[in-house]
Amino acid sequence: MKARRLSEVRQLLASPEFMGWWEALAKVKQARDDARERHDELLSQAMLMDFRAELAQKNAIDTLYRAGELEDSAAKTLAENQELDNASFKVVADFEEQRIRASEVWYRACAAERHLDAMRDQLEVRRQKLATVAAPAAKKELEAENARLEGEVRRSERAYVQLSQENDRELAVKNRLWEEAEKIWARSMELALLMAERRSQGKKVRAEAERLFKQAEDRKQRANKLRGEADAVAREKETAETRMAEAMKEACDKFGCAQGDEFAYFRQKENPRRAWCVAFTEDSQNYNIEVKALTAYSIDQKRGVEFLEPAVELRTTDEEGDRRFEEYFLKGRKGRAAEEPSEHKSS
Repeated sequence: MKARRLSEVRQLLASPEFMGWWEALAKVKQARDDARERHDELLSQAMLMDFRAELAQKNAIDTLYRAGELEDSAAKTLAENQELDNASFKVVADFEEQRIRASEVWYRACAAERHLDAMRDQLEVRRQKLATVAAPAAKKELEAENARLEGEVRRSERAYVQLSQENDRELAVKNRLWEEAEKIWARSMELALLMAERRSQGKKVRAEAERLFKQAEDRKQRANKLRGEADAVAREKETAETRMAEAMKEACDKFGCAQGDEFAYFRQKENPRRAWCVAFTEDSQNYNIEVKALTAYSIDQKRGVEFLEPAVELRTTDEEGDRRFEEYFLKGRKGRAAEEPSEHKSS
């Protein structure tokens, strides 16, 4: 690291050689920063695509389970429907037997009703005839006959009442069986419709699951592609960083400075414990003063860039130059200052 005056540093910064190096460095730095930004963006996209692929995979699995549940429900509905069909056969058979039994009772009840009506008509005729008979013997015979007919009418009425009640009971049983059969058929139709709908839903949901599985696979491939692109950009970034390191080393060799990441350093010729630093970046937040690119600042050895001062040209007077000359050449030679004048006197 060479010692330079501030004027020499500024002259170096303004030289075509340094400006050419600086422009080349700026291009390399811009390429590195662009590569870093693209690398970070590609990695972020790859991570996001991985997450979206996992989410699609999870949704696909859940959707597949839901399709299986619908298909299982359709199968259970089919089994229940088959049980109802089997039950309906028995109910219909019982209904048919009851219908025949009820019909027979109804026929008998109708016959009893007709017989009762006939007996009542006959009794009424005989009663009217009795009113016209005057002979005691004939009248007595008619009264005996009427009494017999009245007994038959009462027996016929009891038989008719019994048959009517039996007919009502058998008819109620027949109607109940028919209602039960209709309920079974209605439930069977409901189950058949639900089964068809769930089968249809199962197919639709399974197709959705397949679509989600394909989507997950596409996103995984997209994530792998993004990682491949990120790896290529990472190599570009490494190349740019290598070129930057080479450019920094070139600056150290060519311009005699110590090269940091954001500053170049030159020793101050006027003060060996201080240095000039040249900023390569713009920064108004992180230093004690605003930093501008290609601007020289004064720093001390202990604190470095932690405390920057504006660079000011240090001028020495003739007296200060003579004093520094004497301090270096006379005091620093440990007593020879007194001897050398005597030697000159003797000569």
